[in-house]
Amino acid sequence: MKSVLVIDDEIDICNNIKAILTDEGFDIQIAHNSDDAFYYINKNSYSLIILDVWLDNSKYDGLEILKKIRKNQNLPIIVISGHGNIEMAVSAIKDGANEFIEKPFNTERLLLSVNRSIELQEVKDENRILKEGNIFDYNFIGKSPAIIKINQQITKIAPTLSRVMIYGESGTGKDIIAKEIHKNSLNKNGPFIILNAALLDPENLESELFGMQDNISNKIGYIEKAGNGTLFIDEVGEMPLQTQAKILRVLTDKNFTKRGGNELIKLNCRIICSSTKNLEQLINDGSFRKDLFHRLNVVTIKVPTLNERFDDIDLLIDYFTEIFSKENNQKKIDLKPIIKTKYINYDWPGNIRELRNVIERYSILGEKYDDSISSEKLEDLQNKNVISLPLRNARKLFEKNYLQSQINRFDGNISKTAAFIGMERSALHRKLKQLGITEEDKQ
Repeated sequence: MKSVLVIDDEIDICNNIKAILTDEGFDIQIAHNSDDAFYYINKNSYSLIILDVWLDNSKYDGLEILKKIRKNQNLPIIVISGHGNIEMAVSAIKDGANEFIEKPFNTERLLLSVNRSIELQEVKDENRILKEGNIFDYNFIGKSPAIIKINQQITKIAPTLSRVMIYGESGTGKDIIAKEIHKNSLNKNGPFIILNAALLDPENLESELFGMQDNISNKIGYIEKAGNGTLFIDEVGEMPLQTQAKILRVLTDKNFTKRGGNELIKLNCRIICSSTKNLEQLINDGSFRKDLFHRLNVVTIKVPTLNERFDDIDLLIDYFTEIFSKENNQKKIDLKPIIKTKYINYDWPGNIRELRNVIERYSILGEKYDDSISSEKLEDLQNKNVISLPLRNARKLFEKNYLQSQINRFDGNISKTAAFIGMERSALHRKLKQLGITEEDKQ
């Protein structure tokens, strides 16, 4: 049975709402002032709150109660008032109300708002649960030496409880590696919770991490939410020093208290962190604690850039093309020729995330899609960025580009191409296979 809290100082209004909603199968509780309201909210769980703006003999009015609830909870709230106006309605919606209803209201209007608000929240909750539960949305794939090494590390690290620090540029897939560790760990049946320290307001970071408890609510923080699973702290270097000190204390004592609370809560989750910044440099700069670094940096994984795992490009293009083709209910097309030709020496500053976005655009808009990189700009980038590549990758890029150009020059005739470049025909075939130049590429 869904439970609704009605906060209104008018007894007749409360009884009227109670009668209407009880007939519809709701369990109704009534509070006539802010003290009673916060008592019930802290004690019980509700599917919806119906809140009057004006409350006699109350410490806080309805809009103040709304703001305080919204700091800690996301449950739907319908604001009602007999003295409403457009300005009040806009203010209520801005502060987090789902709907605003003027008194007097009829039964149909009330039921429509109640059902709509609850249904919308249920959809949001389902999406959130699916998003948190679908932690394996992308697989960690690759056959390059760098990725083989990381997979070997994951195999050794995952079954242990050791803390892991993952370094890598933005877009390299640090979160995917963290998920792989979790998926193969002793905590795999628990939740995988992501906290991006760079995106949270520093003032709210501690309450988000540890939770908060007061006379209004009992909020669960990320650490408690992770339970017997894994907490992945992305961009850990962005944490304020004050929060770092508290994290260190939690790791040392293996328990914590909520902000404003006194109860000790045991630390059960495994903690994995990541950073795009060099934490040792942050230590030298005085913005990261050395003792916390040693607590978190038990095992280190360094994720290569996309240019450093050039051998994985074909696999990644095929993999993401397959995903987006299914998502968009479209026929899968081979995007390797167009992407590898246009971006042959591009350095992919956004790494796998950028490649994925390019593939998604081509999957939706087709092979003839002309993206924002002009041929002149791309050529300049190709000439400029090949210098920054490791010798092995630069040589491979040159060979591939050179041979592709020569094959095109001779209209795909391998014998003529081999004779011109001074290679045996069989040797050229082996080289083309080694470089991943397919029959379609030879056209």
